[in-house]
Amino acid sequence: MNTVYPNPKIEILPEHIIDQIKAGEVLERPASLIKELLENSLDAGATEINIHIVENGLDLLSIEDNGHGMSFENLPYAFLRHATSKLKVYEDLYHLQSFGFRGEALASVASSARLTCTTQPTNLNEAGGKLIIHGGSQELLIPYQSSTNGTSLYIKDLFYNTPARLKFIKSKVSEKSALKKMLYAFVLSNPQTLFSIKWDDKEKEIFKIAPADETQKRVEQVFFSKALKGINSEIWTATEYYQDYKVEVYFSPVTSSTPQYRHHYLFANNRFFQDKSLHLSVLRTLEPIWRFGESGHYMVKITVPAEEVDVNVHPNKTQIKFLKSDVIYSLLVTSLRAALKKNTGILPSSTSTFTAPTSYGSNPQTQFFSREENQSFDLMHMNFSEKKLEVENTQFHSSSPILGFISTSIVLLSFEEQFFVADIRKIMASFISSSLLNFIKNDELSGPLLISEPFKIPLGKIDTHFEDLKDLGFDLDRLNSDVIALRTLPRFVSQNISRDIMTCLLNYFQQTKIAKFEIASFKSYLESNWPITSPLPIHTLTQILENNEVKSSALILLNDKNLKSLL
Repeated sequence: MNTVYPNPKIEILPEHIIDQIKAGEVLERPASLIKELLENSLDAGATEINIHIVENGLDLLSIEDNGHGMSFENLPYAFLRHATSKLKVYEDLYHLQSFGFRGEALASVASSARLTCTTQPTNLNEAGGKLIIHGGSQELLIPYQSSTNGTSLYIKDLFYNTPARLKFIKSKVSEKSALKKMLYAFVLSNPQTLFSIKWDDKEKEIFKIAPADETQKRVEQVFFSKALKGINSEIWTATEYYQDYKVEVYFSPVTSSTPQYRHHYLFANNRFFQDKSLHLSVLRTLEPIWRFGESGHYMVKITVPAEEVDVNVHPNKTQIKFLKSDVIYSLLVTSLRAALKKNTGILPSSTSTFTAPTSYGSNPQTQFFSREENQSFDLMHMNFSEKKLEVENTQFHSSSPILGFISTSIVLLSFEEQFFVADIRKIMASFISSSLLNFIKNDELSGPLLISEPFKIPLGKIDTHFEDLKDLGFDLDRLNSDVIALRTLPRFVSQNISRDIMTCLLNYFQQTKIAKFEIASFKSYLESNWPITSPLPIHTLTQILENNEVKSSALILLNDKNLKSLL
């Protein structure tokens, strides 16, 4: 805790400290910086951008562009706080035609790193300039003239002047993944620009300019490496319009089980943003072709009138508000469905889900059916010898073993001409525990979430188990005294059951009697506490039932011999 002094004097902070605070807000990590710098280059009309990154941007991050550059007189102003050429009046915020507009990024990075900037305006007869700033202190400012227009920025020793920021930097894998995500976002959304990307001393990755009618080639280059070219590099696409609104979708029918190798991108007027609802809409609509626990690559490009979108929502400008969000959602789903129908003939009407009642009985695990359940489902009149069964109001795919639900938690199944019943809680307990055991044994990697998932958990016992959870593939950060954020998931966890699994883990670890994680103990906990009131998609349950551990431990065979004992 900080010392509290009696009658403290209120003083204005020095400018260099203000800039360092702003650096913490705008430049959380190297990926935040690359975003701001690329936006500046594109706003300057650059058609060629060369990027070099050393040690994930902490040692060196350089960007060279062929934009319109700056004059010697303008150069120093670019590194002052709230100095921008993008806004003149307040109303301009709602008619933005540029990426950047706040004028904070260059001042922030100049206060936190060693920076060198050289620039030449389009008029080659006009002098450009060279500026060197170390930790907010100007070291050099001289005229500079070049035979080509553009701006070059060399940023070394990022955060050397704000070392407290370094402890928040993630692992090398995490930081590089975030950098790639941001870089590829700009490569995808700006096919008219040539990008050259060099990592450390490796060979450059070149993305040539793609004509307007060949955007799909740029998408394929980003989505698929050279090793995956060919049969796996198919892209399905569709476009839908409504008045001044337009939504384009590009996605792959082939899926990946490793989250860090998936490309998921949303753009609004070419601006990369994140929106959990839109992301889930994509996943749900493409359920007919994407396997359980996996997803393919996708890119969604939304075009809306500039005055009907608000980008001034978050310091990092990765959150957006739409005036007509319902139109966006409708166009997105319609375009995805159109692409599915065009390529497969599949036109999903909706996602089939099992919606359970809001409450359920507290019958012991050994008792599968209550009296009320027996009265509503007459098992005694089934003809097992003829292997025929009718369940009312169920519409499942013919390949699914699920015949219907007998009660809130009991599902009726058919495998190899035999009938089984199983408790959803036992199914999930078996699946999750066996998957976690494999995750630990095989030392598997978890993948970052597109959007971090918040959980309202007060500071306390759970914080002492963050390392235990990280070992299981669930990386958590505490945002404040009341909220934690989930950053990563093991690959076997699909998005539609991730929150329920995480909630069970959090509750399990918060029990005072739990000292350390044990698979058997957690499995027993899940058998009693899995939230059967949560909707569980039929295709998700079908995929889980393919797990051999689930089949051997959770299913109970129905036959004439044991039917009476079950009842």
